[in-house]
Formats: sequence, structure tokens, C-alpha cells
Amino acid sequence: MTIQAFRRAAAGGASACLVLACVADARAQDPTGRVTVEAVASASVSSADDGDPFLMFDQTSTLGVGRGWDVVVRPWARRMPGGDWAAEMYQLQVRYTSATRIPVRLDAGIISSPIGLSTLELRPDVNPTIGAPFYYFVPLPAFDGNFDRVTLMSGGYPLGAIVSASGSHWDVRGGVTDATPTRARSVFSRSKGPEAAQFVVGGGITPAAGLRFGGAIAAGRYRVDALSQRTMVIPDGSYGTEYATNGILAKGALLPDASADVYSLEGEYAIGYTRISGELLVDRFETMISPAASHGLNLLGVQTLSPRWFVAGRVVHASTPVLVGATTGRRVAKSAEATLGYRLNRTITFRGAYQGSTSFSRPTWQHAIAFSTVWSQRWW
Repeated sequence: MTIQAFRRAAAGGASACLVLACVADARAQDPTGRVTVEAVASASVSSADDGDPFLMFDQTSTLGVGRGWDVVVRPWARRMPGGDWAAEMYQLQVRYTSATRIPVRLDAGIISSPIGLSTLELRPDVNPTIGAPFYYFVPLPAFDGNFDRVTLMSGGYPLGAIVSASGSHWDVRGGVTDATPTRARSVFSRSKGPEAAQFVVGGGITPAAGLRFGGAIAAGRYRVDALSQRTMVIPDGSYGTEYATNGILAKGALLPDASADVYSLEGEYAIGYTRISGELLVDRFETMISPAASHGLNLLGVQTLSPRWFVAGRVVHASTPVLVGATTGRRVAKSAEATLGYRLNRTITFRGAYQGSTSFSRPTWQHAIAFSTVWSQRWW
């Protein structure tokens, strides 16, 4: 772990300790307080990485302060194949749940992403496959020559406030976050992406037990105070004479701010020992040339064979345009996984899987065999 990463982790840990200390004092005055701790550790290896392990550590503490208030603290760390370590605070928030007939919940602070179905299944003990949808972590190619490191959907956790409510057959939510859902932004990182308010609304319906349809929309800027990475030729006046003179934008010139609209549709169906879920994403990015529309699809199926054995399969597809260069057009990336899982007990799960993938720059399929071990434990 680098010194900078260590400092960021220490800063996050210090903030968490401060919150815990405040909550502990409040909880001592309220006998109804409760504490729940969940910890997850996973190790996975793949033949595509020559067996170099991918490690992940995730711990969530929820502390009840009474009168409907909770504090959630969730530090997270991982090691990539190759030895790159990173750590951040996934959640550091307060949560309030009303005692009204229709419960209303407020989440504020560093919160889980309010858009995207698979963001709720990225934790290794919840994800039935070894791999997660790649478009949560793999950046999209540059649309107009400026690489913004945006993804179709971010696996990160933004700073924001979300209000949600639900009934027996419906759920709604809305609020504001500090960063586009197409880019991860760690609050404690010096290299975090630009801050830009995003407005998010979403909801769903549950017409029958085990069946749900939902969707969400997020809108806001993704490019803020960015500089051109190369000399570009763009249509005269496309952003006015401030940015274009004779159709030329010089390297190092200030780019106009640009917005992104994110649309998410999702569905789940569970019956007996079978569960099927899917997510469709459509992102529309403003660029220096023309709007760029990127698409993603994630389909997952899980079948429980016995109390200990299960099988799962996942198919992921993503496409995005490249508007400049020698190879303009749409780039496509795909992945597929077939997983067999065995629950040794309530704490340890083993998985073995076939994984195949292409990338935006590699159209040929790469095949691999992967194995993982997941340990999870809950106290109180």
C-alpha cells in the first residue's frame, strides 16, 4: 500500500472512530440502542492473472441511537492482482427511519449508490458469481479524444442525501449526490473526480410476490474544469468562439463543462429456488462533437440445488461510441460466467467458475478458470 493510500485509509479510520465515539456516547443515554457488525473477506484467483490473488475486505457497523436514527460505518479495502492496494470509506452516514404508517427513510453522508441494481450485489457474500459486471469498474474509451475515466455505472459510494419511501407494492426515492454515477469518487482520495451536484429519482413496483420492476434517472455534470488533452478539430462555433477558433481547440485549453444523463431499468423475478434479475443502462454524455450514447446490459440467473450447492450464470454486454480517431464507431465489450458454489457452513463459501470476456480494445475472447473463497460473519 502506498503512503498516500495509507494516509487516506487512516483519515477514513479516524473519521469513523470519531463517529463511533459520538454514537457510543449517545447510545449510553438510550437503552434501546443496538449494534450490528458484519465482516466479509474474500480471496479469488484466475488463470487469466496467473493465479495472482484478488483480495477484498469489507466491514459494516450499524449503530442504533434510538428514535429511528442509525449510524452506518463501512471501511473497505482491496488488493488487485499485481499488488496494487487501495482503501476507502464506502459508507459513513446517518440513517433515519420514521415510525409512520408509510415508512420514510433518510440516508445522508457517504451513502450506497441510489441507482443501479448490481450496486447492491457487489459485496462478495451477496454476489452469487465470482466476477461483478465489468462496466462498473472498466472505464469507457474516450469519446472525443479527452479521457474522462467515466464508466457506464460506478461501483463507488457518493456523498449525498436520499429520501425514500415504500409500500407493499411500490417504492420511490429521490435526492442529490456530489458526483455523477458514471464515475467513482472517494471522498478521502486526493485524486478524486470533480465535484458536481447530481439529481436522482427512482422507484419500482412489485405487482406480485417475488416480482419487481424498477428504474431510476440521474442527471448532472461529469466534466468540470477539464483541460483538453490534445489539439482537436471541432465544428466552428460548436461551443462558441470562447472554445473554438477556426475549428481548432488547442491542447491545454479549458473544455466546456458537460453533462451526463443516466437511465436505469431493472427487473427481478424469484420463484421457488430460482432467481433471475436484469439491468439495462443507457448513458448520454455531452461531448465536444456530438452526444455519445453508451449502453449496458447485465443478466443474472441463480439456481439453488440444495442447502449447500448452487449454480449461477451471468452475461454482461456494453457498447460505447468513439467519435474521433482512425477507428471511429462503436466499441463493444462482453463477459460471461458460469459458477458452481458450495456453502461449507454459514460463514464460508467456495466457488469455481468459467469466465470469458472481450474488451473495448480486444474483440477476441479470453477464457479463464477462477476460484474464490468467501468468509462472512455477522455479530449481534
